[in-house]
Order: sequence, then structure tokens, then C-alpha cells
Amino acid sequence: MPEFIAFTIIGLVIILMSYLIKYKKMAYLISGYDANEVADRDGLCNWMGGMLMWPGVYAIITGAIMWKYPAAVLPVGLSFGAVTIVITIIAIIGARKYKKNRD
Repeated sequence: MPEFIAFTIIGLVIILMSYLIKYKKMAYLISGYDANEVADRDGLCNWMGGMLMWPGVYAIITGAIMWKYPAAVLPVGLSFGAVTIVITIIAIIGARKYKKNRD
């Protein structure tokens, strides 16, 4: 049960952050955001907010699986870490298209 509570709280915080970035356009919440280097702020917010929502949802699902199947805590926790890393890499690579060209 503590895993479910912890992962749910973490998931809800991540979902809240993604909502603020995607729909309220709070770009300053994006790590490393520099307004002088971004060509399309709204596009970047849409991309990063949308990508950030998936780990939040997955965190809640992970907590529920850990609660339902206590013997699977280690593999489920490791898969959560792996999926989060992959989503982060995809988000970083995709965010490059919103950078200004420095030709």
C-alpha cells in the first residue's frame, strides 16, 4: 500500500506539472528553458507537456500494479525507471525542433 500511495502522489504531481506546461504555457517549468533559444514557445510547451503526462499516468499504474502484485515490485519498479528514461530521451530529442537555428 505505501508504494501505491507514493507512486500515486508522484504521478499526480507529474500530471499537474504537465498540465501547467501544456495548457497554461508555463514554459519556465521546463528544465533548461531559455526564451532566447526557442523559436516556438507554444509548440515546445505542447510537446513537453504532452510527453511529461505519460510518466505521470504510468507512475499511477505502476503503483497500482505494485499494490495488487507485491511479489512483482522489483521488475515493475525497474520497468517504470526504464520507461521513464526512454520517454525522457524522446522528449529531449523532439524538443530540438523548437530551437532557433544558429546559422
